[in-house]
Amino acid sequence: MTARLFNIAAAFAAIISLSFASAHAEDDVILVLDASGSMWGQIDGEAKIVTAKRVINELLTDLPADKKLGLVAYGHNRKGDCTDIEEIAVVGADRAAIGAAVNKLNPKGKTPLSASVKFAAEKLKSTENKATVILISDGIETCNLDPCAVGAELERTGVDFTAHVIGFDVTVESDQAQLQCLAENTGGRYLNASNAAELSAALAETVIEEPDAQTTGFALRATELSGGPLIESGLSWKVQQAGGGEILFEIEDAGETTVELPPGTYDIFVERPADGLTGAAKNVTLPPDAEKTVTVPLELNFEATIRTVPEASAPVSAEIIVYWTGPNRESDYVTITALGANANAYMSYEYTRKGNPLTLRMPSDAGNYEVRYVLGRPATVLASAPISAVAVEASLEAADNVAAGAAFDVTWQGPGYNDDWVTIVKPNARDNAYLSYQYTREGNPLTLTAPLEAGDFELRYVQAGERVIARRAISVSSVEATITGPATAMAGTRHAISWTGPGDDGDWMTVTAPTAAENTYTDYEYMKNGNPLTLRMPLEAGEYELRYVQAGKKVIARKAITITAGEASLVAPETANVGETVIVEWSGPAENGDWVTVVKPTDADSKYGDYAYPKNGNPLELDIPLEPGAYEFRYVLDGKKVITRSAVTINDVEATLSAPQSVAAGGALNVDWTGPGYHRDYITITEPGAAEGHYLDYKYSRNGSPAQLQAPTTPGDYELRYVLGGKRVIARQAITVTAAN
Repeated sequence: MTARLFNIAAAFAAIISLSFASAHAEDDVILVLDASGSMWGQIDGEAKIVTAKRVINELLTDLPADKKLGLVAYGHNRKGDCTDIEEIAVVGADRAAIGAAVNKLNPKGKTPLSASVKFAAEKLKSTENKATVILISDGIETCNLDPCAVGAELERTGVDFTAHVIGFDVTVESDQAQLQCLAENTGGRYLNASNAAELSAALAETVIEEPDAQTTGFALRATELSGGPLIESGLSWKVQQAGGGEILFEIEDAGETTVELPPGTYDIFVERPADGLTGAAKNVTLPPDAEKTVTVPLELNFEATIRTVPEASAPVSAEIIVYWTGPNRESDYVTITALGANANAYMSYEYTRKGNPLTLRMPSDAGNYEVRYVLGRPATVLASAPISAVAVEASLEAADNVAAGAAFDVTWQGPGYNDDWVTIVKPNARDNAYLSYQYTREGNPLTLTAPLEAGDFELRYVQAGERVIARRAISVSSVEATITGPATAMAGTRHAISWTGPGDDGDWMTVTAPTAAENTYTDYEYMKNGNPLTLRMPLEAGEYELRYVQAGKKVIARKAITITAGEASLVAPETANVGETVIVEWSGPAENGDWVTVVKPTDADSKYGDYAYPKNGNPLELDIPLEPGAYEFRYVLDGKKVITRSAVTINDVEATLSAPQSVAAGGALNVDWTGPGYHRDYITITEPGAAEGHYLDYKYSRNGSPAQLQAPTTPGDYELRYVLGGKRVIARQAITVTAAN
């Protein structure tokens, strides 16, 4: 299991274990599991529903036997049905039966998470025990209820009800806020399974051992609006006996707070002195041996306005400008939705924090809509303006028939939005399918490339990449090509190949094995480069074929060709001395890329020492390697394949140096020498441990003997060297540099 999957599994286990750890033995718990179609989405290669099933089955094994559990699932029976909610296992069902039911779930539908939590709460209410629901969801509400409002409603029912929510791979901030709102409005916790660090912190604050005696009292919380964000400071609280009785608790400048009280019925009041806003919860019943969470909303009076340009209507998929006024809170946004859609519905949207005015895109379907200013948390529509999406028309003009693979022009009329395109596809292809295409913003007419297969097709104008608003039938006819070339050729040689065919950009000629894939190539040339084309034949003998490849994808002409083995010969010395220059005569193809070289017999075909290109003349001069041993001359075809060899034994050479045993620092020094005297040989003075190619002052041997050197200016021990070919030392003599007088 990957680290991320492990963290998510740990999150499931932690939140379910949390609910059981904080519940008494008589508490009832219902798991509400998201089995909507989105649960087939993958995390690190595993479907989310698979992860959920595995973790729940593990927990069923680990939880104490006296804990009663039920299971509700949604979205697993039907697509597009907001009533697809089912009690899979009643509270107290056998654990094995619950596990078997979980394993049978097959995600497919929508996400009615709010209705599912209400459904589970009703099941728990009938037991008259403390009610706990654990919701596992990978997304937001997609039906017609507001999770924030549902959470607040359930909290006001009088049942000691708590909903914990785990967001499974929920990454969008506004989506997390919606799930968190549902949990907090019932006194529960929201945990995000995609972040292990935040999950660990939340668990550290929440998981406590069960006390020996349950505290009786209230946990008091206030929010901005019903289901809105929690108010963390600046509140004045008052609790008194219901109906105007004795005041039992008061506190100022607080946020969340707790108070211990005996069982009874109470009125709870809260005020934020900074702006005078107030809220109240009256006739709240506190049962024996219970701590009850009470969330009191402060009603805020926000105002907003919406104005669109254009005002009443706009073409489908067009961009409109939206001017707004409003509170501009962090999560507020402007959106366009269907008329009468629930408060958290949205299509195109922008957060108000991004500026004023904002740009929205009209829906792609004609009809009546509205533009809204939405208070982000809780989702509340503060202002709206109606707007109609008006259908647009488009047309396409092109030839009735085009040749396969050919470029052709399409003239269009239409809205020309930034994301509109024109394409050619099969008539039964889906609306957003495409083969060759161009965006309308790229000009008029547009140039498309016909498919390589002949048949009936259609041109389409696709609006915003989603909806086809114009079609035009077009037929694609097959094309023919021919190849004229030799029936046989020697490996590695170049030959002129004549052709006929469409000659479109992207068409090429190549030579390859008959069984090779259609887009395989060795040497190749584009048809646009002329007729005939010149191709170099493969280096290995065998049966091949010349091919005309249309658009680099489809072979439309073939011609068989037999490649014979490459032939060459070398006339070269059988022995030579290290470092000397020798003459090599040759015969062979002499194509560009061929060379003659001298290397070890075991070296790879592409290995080279000194080399010369046959195209540069005959004979060639090569410098013999500097180390003695067994070598061979080679004729290498295209720098890759050796087609002939000639063995050569390389003998070592000797050299001598004669000079004074010492010399004054910076003084002149004559060095007598004997040796081969090759063009790149030199005599030098350097430090005894220096690399073989290192030098201080030096003279080439071609300048004669003695070699006149200048001693180093620093006294010390040095050595004279005869360096063969500028690389290998074949003679040395120690010398001392003394301090100058």
